[in-house]
Amino acid sequence: MPYTNRNLNPQAAVKTLPIIHMALITGQVLFCVVAWFEFPQTGFSLDGSKNPLVYAALILAAGGFFLGNFLFRRQVGKISSDDSLSQKISAYQTAFIIRAALAEGPSLFSIVAFMLSGNLLFLAITGAIILYFFTFRPTRAKVESELNLDYKEKAELDGQQIDIK
Repeated sequence: MPYTNRNLNPQAAVKTLPIIHMALITGQVLFCVVAWFEFPQTGFSLDGSKNPLVYAALILAAGGFFLGNFLFRRQVGKISSDDSLSQKISAYQTAFIIRAALAEGPSLFSIVAFMLSGNLLFLAITGAIILYFFTFRPTRAKVESELNLDYKEKAELDGQQIDIK
C-alpha cells in the first residue's frame, strides 16, 4: 500500500484540494500570458517536419491525459472501504496530484516550445490542457462520489461524529 498520512485532517485536505488545483491553473495561465507578451509569434503551424517539438507536445499532451486518468482511476480504485477517512482522503489527494502533474507537465512544455519557436499551436495545446484542468476540479461532492463515502464518513467531513452500532 502506498504511503498515506494517517494524521491527515480530512476536512482540511478536502478544502485544500481546490486551492492546489487553482494554484496549478494560475501558474500555467500566468506563464502563458508572460510568454505571449514577451516572445514574438510566428504564426500557427501543424508542420512537424519544420519543428519536431510539435510531435513531442502532442504526444506529451495525449500521454499526460491518458496516463493521468489511468493512474488516477487505478489509485482511487485501490482505496479500500475498510480504510479510515484520513487514509481515503490522503490516497485521493495523492492520486489527484499525480493526475494534475501529468497534465501540467505537457502544458509547461508547450509554453516553453512556444517560447523557442513562436508557433501559436503550442499555446493552443496549453489552452486545451488548461480547459481540461477545469474538468477535474476537486469539489467536495466529487471527492465524496469518487470515494463512495458513506453517511458516517460524510458526517465526519462535516466535523460531526456519528456512532452507528
